[in-house]
Amino acid sequence: MAKKSLFSVPLVRELMVVLLIKLVLIFAIRIFWFSDPVDMTNPQDAVSQQLGLSTITPSQSEDQQ
Repeated sequence: MAKKSLFSVPLVRELMVVLLIKLVLIFAIRIFWFSDPVDMTNPQDAVSQQLGLSTITPSQSEDQQ
């Protein structure tokens, strides 16, 4: 009797694909958001920079008026 491969079962193949996708996403999130330490001397600027938003400081808004 020939032994069947574990990957010949469709459910095992589907689970492996899902687990690989999740693993890739976890590493991508880790690299994108948690790769560099954040300087928290000014938390609002640090959060805005991490999210990719531009910040307008009060001195800049006064200059525009």
